[in-house]
Amino acid sequence: MPGMDDATAELILSIREDPERSAVLSTLAGDGDAAEVGDDVDTETLLTEFAAAGLVERTGSGDELTDLGERVHEYATRDWNPSNEGTKRAATFETLSDCEWHCSACELPSSQPAKDIQMLRKEGFEFVQNTGQGQGDYRHCEICEDTTFHRKLQYPFPTQKSITRQEMPASFKRRVRDLYDHRDAFDGSSPSTTLEVDHRVPEVRWEESESFDHESMSDEEVREHFQILSRKHNLLKSRKCEACVESGERPSFLQIDYYYQGGAEYDEEVGCVGCGWYNPHEWRAALQAELDQ
Repeated sequence: MPGMDDATAELILSIREDPERSAVLSTLAGDGDAAEVGDDVDTETLLTEFAAAGLVERTGSGDELTDLGERVHEYATRDWNPSNEGTKRAATFETLSDCEWHCSACELPSSQPAKDIQMLRKEGFEFVQNTGQGQGDYRHCEICEDTTFHRKLQYPFPTQKSITRQEMPASFKRRVRDLYDHRDAFDGSSPSTTLEVDHRVPEVRWEESESFDHESMSDEEVREHFQILSRKHNLLKSRKCEACVESGERPSFLQIDYYYQGGAEYDEEVGCVGCGWYNPHEWRAALQAELDQ
């Protein structure tokens, strides 16, 4: 039910956290044992409540789940961990699934929590956001006794549409490389290996799926959204961007703390614009213009 509204999500969460309501719904779905519903449970009141919410249709022949009821039951009872059991990503989800704040430094098991958060967001999971800090917040951690970046899962099930990455046509990749004269945006070199087409805004910062019409993009649009980097520099940029997401501090470029727009602290209003990793061409041009003054 990705794309669900807050009211539906809160309804699912309330049933998920209430064993009695969950048991009644499971019994109607046919995958629960009526004996699991305790004698002290006011089943009639719960069924009336479910009917009012559109989850149950009450007829003379009995009570049945509606289509909405079946979907709500699925979301309220299913284990939504998208990662393989035993992996660090699975453990990260288990930690976050209580929907409380958790310290990225000492509570999340992965050494690359930004990657795990990216994966979960791509699957449609929603995180509590703090304006200016993106998918989390700086808070005091009582465990490591430091002020660190914390994460909080909004719901233990997906509520948003998944974020997907488009496949780039080979012809488009060739066009981008030709447009930049096969020169690495990082240092202007022309390596013997094939340069990779890189998104200026890193995937860890995406809020929605890609929707480019690659074949109809103008040169200006291509330059706005893409650049080319060697594999080494592309990986380096990924690490820098992940660190930025985790810390809220934009990385220096070529060890120079200069931003042609915005400052060292990541700002949602500015986004990635102004950072040398986002656009090395603009960064160098802006810095040179200041030096020439």
